Amino acid sequence: MTTTNRTLNRIILLLLGLVAVIVGVTIGAGVLTPVRDALQPSLTLPDKVTVPAASLWIIAAVCAVVIVLALIVVFTRGGGGTSVAARTKTGDDQVTVNVALVRDVIDHELDGVHDVVAAKVDTYTVKQQRAARIRVHVRRGGDAVSVLDAVDHAVNTLDTTLGQQLPVLVHLTGGTRTALAKTTRVH
Repeated sequence: MTTTNRTLNRIILLLLGLVAVIVGVTIGAGVLTPVRDALQPSLTLPDKVTVPAASLWIIAAVCAVVIVLALIVVFTRGGGGTSVAARTKTGDDQVTVNVALVRDVIDHELDGVHDVVAAKVDTYTVKQQRAARIRVHVRRGGDAVSVLDAVDHAVNTLDTTLGQQLPVLVHLTGGTRTALAKTTRVH
């Protein structure tokens, strides 16, 4: 639910990883004798490399461009996450609902459901509209249909509380956390 392209991210990471491996092997072959000896059968590396001063400036400029592009990617990545779940404006008045209210309503509604280990709520801005993602950790062997019914009831309660419908993505998960969770006992 972010605005970045997943495939493009993977391609960029692959290319940067390949470049890093090639640079690391080349530097290692020039500095470390065991690396040089291991690569000797497949590669012929010169004993001494002379680099003109102008080339060093070009290499420094390319490194600076790569650093600037990396910083741009880091600071512009991950758009979409927000702490505002809903905002209503009537005349001069404006009401803003924080994600904490949404979390509290969902947690309260799912508190008594036996098969739910935990629930996590995040809100995002997707195409200029706010939406919520509810991740529900279901106990191993739990009834997914009853959990979905409980989540549906919780979302209806949330819509009633907010006074408007909030688009919701429900994600049921299992795994280590649910496998290790103990059942609730009442004594």
